[in-house]
Amino acid sequence: MAEHEARWAEVVIIYEGKNISKDIAPYLLNFTYADNAADKADDISFSLEDRDRLWINDWFPAKGDKVKAEIKLYNWEEEDGENLLPCGTFEVDEISCSGAPNTVTIKAISTLISKPMRQEKHTQAWENTRLSTIAKDFANKNGLKLFWDCSEDPYFERRDQAEKSDLDFLAELGRDYGIKTKVTDTQLVLYSAEEYETKEPVAELKFGDKKLLSWSFTSKSAGTYKAARLQYHDAVKDENIDVEEESEDDIEGTGRILEINQRADSIADAKKIAQEKLKNANQCEITANINLMGDLRFVGGSNIKISDFGMFDGDYVIEKATHTISGNYTTKLELSMGQKSKKKLREKKKSDSRLIYEGDNVYTSGKAKLI
Repeated sequence: MAEHEARWAEVVIIYEGKNISKDIAPYLLNFTYADNAADKADDISFSLEDRDRLWINDWFPAKGDKVKAEIKLYNWEEEDGENLLPCGTFEVDEISCSGAPNTVTIKAISTLISKPMRQEKHTQAWENTRLSTIAKDFANKNGLKLFWDCSEDPYFERRDQAEKSDLDFLAELGRDYGIKTKVTDTQLVLYSAEEYETKEPVAELKFGDKKLLSWSFTSKSAGTYKAARLQYHDAVKDENIDVEEESEDDIEGTGRILEINQRADSIADAKKIAQEKLKNANQCEITANINLMGDLRFVGGSNIKISDFGMFDGDYVIEKATHTISGNYTTKLELSMGQKSKKKLREKKKSDSRLIYEGDNVYTSGKAKLI
């Protein structure tokens, strides 16, 4: 980058079809875009200075107004010119005013509140159908295009949607088979979590990287399980059947069993559901929070490689990426370690040696013992 070319970041806001970026620039305090991997709606929020009490009066927004947002970077890092992160189109969901000083904060979400998929609850029995068929039906009802990115398409003999919104019901069905659900302003997206974990990381972050502002890693056993036990009723045999699955993660420090009682179509189906629920529960075992200089490459659902952080090295899934412009442009990442990296970590711990306390301040070197 040439020395005379200053770098800067700006947000472009199209409000109800009108570009108001320059109009609100004197009032804009900060802008935040949160991009989730799945199950939660993406959202934007921006806070505005309201010293003249314009926003709390005549300029007060209306819930349901459509807002399109983009983040633009100029001469960022080693790259000259303009780079763009399209955030998407959102609907205003919440307006809050506070003081002093007088400010207004507008929050908008991607799962459009004007569509029934998010809020309306339905009761319906689904028989002899596949997950993609249910997803296609919901997409059509809400004027969305279905983006299906899974090699498997679960088949259901029967599933009951009991007083649940279409979005909650679909996300719940998908989670039981390792399929994640996300809604944008134009698409209903379903993708395989396992298949996406195998994708190449979008970037690598190393200890000491100048982009890092702060970081924290956590490894815990609370909320994790060694195995899952699922019980379902076989209508043909008129009996209850129990299925138990061990965790593939070999979780340390826990002997807890996750108890599940729900419908399954067969023993094989029950085993699949139990294993996926176990994976979902154990996802919180190894996590990270990283704050760094703004980077448009990081979005929810993509992968990132972590290096030189000792036992926390590995590939992680970006569960949530939050991009904030408030004077500076920063990105906050919420990560969970991928399944393959967890397996490699277990193998490393079994082969590595560590100091063992034997009393009287005497330490000896021994093999790491997994509890």
